Amino acid sequence: MSPITAHADSASKALPKWELGLALGAASLPQYMGSDERYNFAAPLPYFIYRGDRISMDRGGLRAALFDMDQLSLDLSLGGGLPVRNSNRARAGMPGLKFNIQAGPRLNWKVYQNSQSILNVRLPMRGVIDTSGSFLGWLSEPDIQLQYKASPALKLEFTTGLLFASRKYHATFYDVAPAFVTPTRPAYQSGAGLHSASITARVRYQYSDNIRLFTALRYRNLTPGTISHSPLVKSRHYISITVGMAWSIFQSEAVSRTSSDD
Repeated sequence: MSPITAHADSASKALPKWELGLALGAASLPQYMGSDERYNFAAPLPYFIYRGDRISMDRGGLRAALFDMDQLSLDLSLGGGLPVRNSNRARAGMPGLKFNIQAGPRLNWKVYQNSQSILNVRLPMRGVIDTSGSFLGWLSEPDIQLQYKASPALKLEFTTGLLFASRKYHATFYDVAPAFVTPTRPAYQSGAGLHSASITARVRYQYSDNIRLFTALRYRNLTPGTISHSPLVKSRHYISITVGMAWSIFQSEAVSRTSSDD
């Protein structure tokens, strides 16, 4: 395989070594994967970007190059889940779910790159804990990601993947113990394995040197998953929508020698 070429326009565009900014976003998503009730909210979040020769950090996470090869890198893969109170109709009378944090390594393989497109295969593994410190199990969501630069300002990204989870994770969200059985909520015990399949589309538009607009749409189908028959799965179709703006407030005078423009 010939060496992967860098973006033609990245070489001519000097990017700051680091940036500090604020992202303003609004989102709508199910209360948990399988819920038919939704959260709608807006919030500001600070962000930090660092573009080093071997290590970089951006809105996609922390990355490090491996084996002196541009094709392979290692991420810190992050995720999270919002709390679910027992006011959720499907979980009425059951213990609430606390906010959870997901973290672990992700191996990235850059399969192909030209002046406009990048094709990645990503293999993550994340452990899950909630805010009480309880370990909730493991997740893995291998996926294929296509990034396409439609213009210097407009970037599109399409990702499709499968989510696998441990028995402990599935039990946290989808088991129904005998103590919580009702006439409409039978007992249920889940197993490990496939949770769902998903496809995600993201659009980013560089409005100015300091302002970037973004939106994301994710669809997840729980039908093929091992937990699809849980009485707590009220909808097998998960749809989340995010829109927002990222404002780069502070930038370093030093520039990066890497071609990454996050």
